[in-house]
Amino acid sequence: MRRLVGTHGATKSKVVLYMQKITARDITKALAKRHKEDMFFTEVKNGPTQTVAHHSKIDALAIKISWTHFGITGYEIKVSRSDFLRDEKWRAYLPMCNQLYFAVAPGVCNVEEIPDVCGLAVMNSKGGIRTIKKAPWRDIEPPVEMFKYLMFTYIGALHRAEKNYPRHERLLPNERLELCKMYLEDKANMREIGRQVSRKLESEMYELRRKAERLDYIEKDEERADRVLSKICQALGVTSYYNKGERCLEAIEQMKRSGGLTQSMINEIQQINQLSGALLESVRNTLFDNRKAQV
Repeated sequence: MRRLVGTHGATKSKVVLYMQKITARDITKALAKRHKEDMFFTEVKNGPTQTVAHHSKIDALAIKISWTHFGITGYEIKVSRSDFLRDEKWRAYLPMCNQLYFAVAPGVCNVEEIPDVCGLAVMNSKGGIRTIKKAPWRDIEPPVEMFKYLMFTYIGALHRAEKNYPRHERLLPNERLELCKMYLEDKANMREIGRQVSRKLESEMYELRRKAERLDYIEKDEERADRVLSKICQALGVTSYYNKGERCLEAIEQMKRSGGLTQSMINEIQQINQLSGALLESVRNTLFDNRKAQV
């Protein structure tokens, strides 16, 4: 029994569950990403199907933007095996493209079931497209009716809607898509920049808070040091308001030279000596006066 492409190492239940999750839109988005450098269209017709019922409509089409390597790649999208098995429309898409691929979800088919003139591309679990079988290149007549459909659908409608604008002021659908993509990318970039700026600001605010806390501690330490210095000045008899620290150091040096006496203490001792001398002179005068009176 042949294993279906994209189901290696998976049980049948897991394959069915994964297939149920993938939609045609998922595959279309993956193909658009694969052809981001090309012109990419969906549901492209090869004529006016509103009036001619037998014209075809291919699921997706990519046109390479190159004069020297011009090419058209078509895709028939399948997300269920039953849809793949009953599909017969793919033959009508051959004149519309140089290469035709079946773009499928895992488990839809195996490579041996793909016609020789077609290729096989399978969506993987990461949301990308993997080429299992490369489609052979076929030279075709330029699909003029399909080109007319693309021109009338995308350029004609825009021309009617914006006919009052000169060409250089109009935007083609793919240009608008590019602008939208740039806008979304710019928003993503701005969000990332915003996150980086936010982290940087948060880090700087944290550092500023730490510096403010350190300054607060320093200010409190200075206040405590000033109170202590005032008490030292009072004890040493230093009355100068300016350079109190230097005056205290001078007083301490003087204490060392005077045997531990401060200038205040020396001044008080000198004052006591003066008072004592005056008192002794007064006592002497009193005794002399008393003796003179007795005589």
